[in-house]
Amino acid sequence: MLKLFVKSIFSFMIVTLLLSVVNIGCGLKSLDQNQQDVFEQPEKNTLEQQQRTVPSTKPQETSVFTVIEIEDMEYPTLAASIQLPYLAAPNNTVVLSGEHAYLTTEKHLHVIDVSLPQRPSYLTSLAFPNAIGKVLASGDHLVIATPQKFHLVDISQPLQPVIASTGYLPQQHRIKDLDVLDDHLYVHGENDHLYIFYAPRGHAQLVKVVELSPRWWLFSPKADRPNVQQIETSTLERLPGGISEALRSQRGFLQLQSSKNQKVRASSYCLVMEQIQNPMRSAQCDLLIYSAYTKGYDEQEKNEARFKYMFGKDLPAGSGTVAVELYYVGAEGLHYLKAKEGNDPLKMKEGMTLTRGKPKIAYAVSAAEMQQITQYPPETIVLNDKQLELPVGPVTDFQILDGLLYVVSANGFFSIRSLITVKEYLHGDDAQFLSVTPLQANRPISLAVGKGFAYVLATPED
Repeated sequence: MLKLFVKSIFSFMIVTLLLSVVNIGCGLKSLDQNQQDVFEQPEKNTLEQQQRTVPSTKPQETSVFTVIEIEDMEYPTLAASIQLPYLAAPNNTVVLSGEHAYLTTEKHLHVIDVSLPQRPSYLTSLAFPNAIGKVLASGDHLVIATPQKFHLVDISQPLQPVIASTGYLPQQHRIKDLDVLDDHLYVHGENDHLYIFYAPRGHAQLVKVVELSPRWWLFSPKADRPNVQQIETSTLERLPGGISEALRSQRGFLQLQSSKNQKVRASSYCLVMEQIQNPMRSAQCDLLIYSAYTKGYDEQEKNEARFKYMFGKDLPAGSGTVAVELYYVGAEGLHYLKAKEGNDPLKMKEGMTLTRGKPKIAYAVSAAEMQQITQYPPETIVLNDKQLELPVGPVTDFQILDGLLYVVSANGFFSIRSLITVKEYLHGDDAQFLSVTPLQANRPISLAVGKGFAYVLATPED
């Protein structure tokens, strides 16, 4: 009887052990397959892995950071990309500070070392309890917006970003937008007030509250900063009166969204704004460009005479030496590509082929580690002469640097165009469209530009 009992126990243990081995083998096989879905295996692993070029199912909850080399502005190239396992919202942004790029996703701040832009390196992420949006750089600190408050983050040690303080508007009014200039933080509240904080070392102190005019449109800093001038809308909306003086004085503009929710970008002599769609006009431009000739008022009479000679009318009242351009991003892009193809009717009839960009090297971040990954085969886009403009989609972000305008569009295109001064404009010179580059099949939402490189934050296609 005892022998029979021992024999039964032994048989039961053998069966249990075999089942455990089978389960472990299946689990390891499943884990190995999941790793292959995300990470590239070592090149010398097997012949099968060496020949593998098509990755498996594309991860869903991700965002993509892309580095574009723009040393040759007519032929930008995609240098690298990093896939982050966090989804970015439309109000998330990327900004440069020193040798680092800082970008936000829904609840995280991410730090990426771009000291070698062709080989960007993910450093760390900082989690927030609630959703965050726009990020701005101010010295050794970042300003990060949320709908209810703003955070000042110490980045003196980029590997260890720390929230230095958190600020609120009086009565905890909701925040629409914010910008930084010198040591001051400008916060636009949803209660139609502008709040100005002094924030030099990670702590913000409210110093002024400006009640907004019912007709306010833009903000220009005054000479006695931090005070601002409100530029009001005009019946001649293309050239409101306050723009001319602000441009010619080179005081610039705060990059706060206008009262019509238009994005604003500015340099010392140039202002670029989104154009809001007008249902009464079928050919609405993407961007409005205001530029000024700032070498002195002694040229104004000559410029007025040139303007009247060239256009048969006087320079608009109050405009001084300011020119207004309409920028049709898609139309200019298609015209550029046609010219590049030599306007060959046969080529356009058969279809002009564009290939989406493929970064020279691509990475993915998982469990705070960055590893190289396989890439999807680039998508081919065919345009024919029946298409009136390049299908770039709506403009999602744009930046100004060194007299050039950089634009990203919803369907994954990156464009570079020159900006001209009023002097060039009055002499009949045209701005040059330098390049249009198809990016990966993602939706760009934010753009930062530095010396020789541009950086794009994108979300997966819808």
